[in-house]
Amino acid sequence: MPFLLAFLFSISSNLDNFVIGVSYGLKEETIGWSSNVIISLITTLITYLSMAFGQYLLHWVPNTLANILGAVIFVAMGIWFILSDVWHHNTDKPDQPDTMTWQRAIGVGFLLSVNNIGIGILGSVAGLHIITVLWLTFITCLLLTYVGNNIGDHVIGRFIGQYNDRISGGLLILLGIGSLWL
Repeated sequence: MPFLLAFLFSISSNLDNFVIGVSYGLKEETIGWSSNVIISLITTLITYLSMAFGQYLLHWVPNTLANILGAVIFVAMGIWFILSDVWHHNTDKPDQPDTMTWQRAIGVGFLLSVNNIGIGILGSVAGLHIITVLWLTFITCLLLTYVGNNIGDHVIGRFIGQYNDRISGGLLILLGIGSLWL
């Protein structure tokens, strides 16, 4: 069960990597191996820092309360992602950059890791194993970016890209419910 929760955490917090990959694939541009590794390393580092901060917070909050609070916040974030996407579904998304240089990969890495800050703190407070989460974060970043980039202009890429927030929200709700049994 802890591995499954860490896996759900990694997928839900890194689904944006798939969308970035899809957007480049739609423009028939590739995200090279080195750019993909840079993005994944930055995201993993930010996730680690946020989870370490979450561990620090555990010294001040009782473990049972932290687990319940973390689960409730995961579920609330999931509901927010879904409702926000439903309410703003028709708004235009900004165009992505034309090329993926290593400099741009650094910027994209930091932008993609922003949502990992809050989710990382909550994951740590909810009791997810940090090392497992970090490995899965790195691997899912690499794979989701790569797969998104390679199927970007296929039907599945457009579908997942269109419903990214709803899928992430659903995964966060599952993560919140599942974290109560840790």
